[in-house]
Amino acid sequence: MKIESFRDLQRLAHGFQMAKVFFTANDLDLFSRLGEGREAAELAYALQVDGRALGLLLNALVALELLRKEGELYLNGPVAEELLAGGAGYRGSIFKHIHHCWEAWNGLPEVLRTGRPAESREAAILGEREEWTRDFIRGMDDVTRDLAPQVVRQLDLGEARVLLDVGGGPGTYAAAFLEAHPNLREVRLFDLPGALEVGKEKLASRGMLDRVRLLPGDFHRNELGSGIDAIWISQVFHSQDEEGCRMLIEKAWRALNPGGQLMVHEFLLDEEKTSPMNAALFAVHMLVMTEGGRSYSGSEIAGWMAEQGFEGPHVIKVSEDTGVVVGRRPR
Repeated sequence: MKIESFRDLQRLAHGFQMAKVFFTANDLDLFSRLGEGREAAELAYALQVDGRALGLLLNALVALELLRKEGELYLNGPVAEELLAGGAGYRGSIFKHIHHCWEAWNGLPEVLRTGRPAESREAAILGEREEWTRDFIRGMDDVTRDLAPQVVRQLDLGEARVLLDVGGGPGTYAAAFLEAHPNLREVRLFDLPGALEVGKEKLASRGMLDRVRLLPGDFHRNELGSGIDAIWISQVFHSQDEEGCRMLIEKAWRALNPGGQLMVHEFLLDEEKTSPMNAALFAVHMLVMTEGGRSYSGSEIAGWMAEQGFEGPHVIKVSEDTGVVVGRRPR
């Protein structure tokens, strides 16, 4: 993102307005209510909101090209119809989750002063609010539905027969591994019970529920099992401090068979920790949402794996924003 002029700074500063208009409409499930088109007054009555206020919001959504207007009728634009209107391609949950984080981000000045998030925000990220947890886990499926098949095709599982997906929530990666690696005999999905409820729903919709073993647990308190040939930990490390990451690596070591491999998938920073931009911004997101989480560099994670005893830890870049750190337990 280049900032080269005052106008660029203005665009940066006004970005929150566009986001808030979109988030508000998405939270109202407005896009799913438009159907073949509705007038503002009719829609305001259905949503139980003020008619004048909704009219201004709808016009802004047209300006953002999320909606289109024909006479007095408002209709979904192509992207909103495909991704936000509630059909098979629906991906609105991730944006509901991001909106849940708005208050925490608004408290960034206080977080900088104290170095820690407010207690109420910690409770939300720990899943004590069922609605937030559901939107978060479903949102992870929204984000990884296309990415997971692309990522797992680039990974060599060798002769692995049993794979454990730690913190795999909706089961998107579990399903992708089964599709891409037919030699797998069993995939285990380890996560908190609330997350696994969504995983059960999503795997059933893909016809794969009978091929994945659901394991409710908390990796802070429970071991990861045994007799495992490969362990996949995707986008979990960033929610942990260094001690938590090392703890997960140690538990993975104990769970793996000799010769088994650990694969840690993350938004990876460069050595200076200033790029790529998405990973650097995500580090601040973890600052406001967790006690000690942040983004890590590939060399940090590889170094912890090497200290644990994993052989040849190295980074495989698997997408524009993410990489996988892979290491193998010696035979």
